[in-house]
Amino acid sequence: MTLAADKAAKSWSMWGVRATVVVADPDMLESAWNMVRGHLAAADVATSATREDSEIAALNRSAGTTTRVSVLLAEQVSRALLAAELTAGVLDPTVGGTQPDQWRSVTVRGPDVTLPAGLTLDVSATARSVTADRCATAVAELLGCGVLVSLGGDVATAGPEPLSGWQIKVEDLPGDPSCQVSIPSGSGLATASTVSPLHPDPAGAPHWRTVSVVAGSALAAAAASRAAVLGGEETLAWLEELGMPARLVDQDFRVTRLCGWP
Repeated sequence: MTLAADKAAKSWSMWGVRATVVVADPDMLESAWNMVRGHLAAADVATSATREDSEIAALNRSAGTTTRVSVLLAEQVSRALLAAELTAGVLDPTVGGTQPDQWRSVTVRGPDVTLPAGLTLDVSATARSVTADRCATAVAELLGCGVLVSLGGDVATAGPEPLSGWQIKVEDLPGDPSCQVSIPSGSGLATASTVSPLHPDPAGAPHWRTVSVVAGSALAAAAASRAAVLGGEETLAWLEELGMPARLVDQDFRVTRLCGWP
């Protein structure tokens, strides 16, 4: 990421992806970085699907009852259910049941989560984007500076916008079609990809190579892009109905832009 003089950034590895924090006030970089690292550590303890000591693992073990959880986990579960609603269940955070729309049976009321017996929760599909939104909001509120937080490509922005705007390069692999976009503070951007060595035969690959979406939050952008990349041509009408600016690249590297992609 090439930065203008009115920004400073720091990157590191977390959750198996590249995490980046960019601030519009270079003097606030160290404080913002420490805040984001703290939020990521807390989110890992709350939501990790691979840690037996995570809070969500304890919640899953108590399925069939109403469990009081931390504010952080309650927010993660609530946002995962919102993503399920937005995507008509394509991003369903429930595992183990056989009923359609079974995610609707999970309820969150304040810190109390009711998880029906026989179901478990896995918020991995939305945890990064929700955490990016939470980090960006917290840094902007506490430090009073503009901030961009990217977690594996799930991008959230908040606070005063820098003079040069939030400039983001959208690209999957080197040599793929790319573009530079500018998004306003308070918005999010996410790119979902199907590029994988599991699809060496183009005839057996999904229709879309990548789908990038700009929305009012990293969560909305990530949910829409991840649901869209799994579809075919019908995805275009769905994204237009949502009114979300999007950029789609098919397996032949043809680029389609929708709804005023920036």
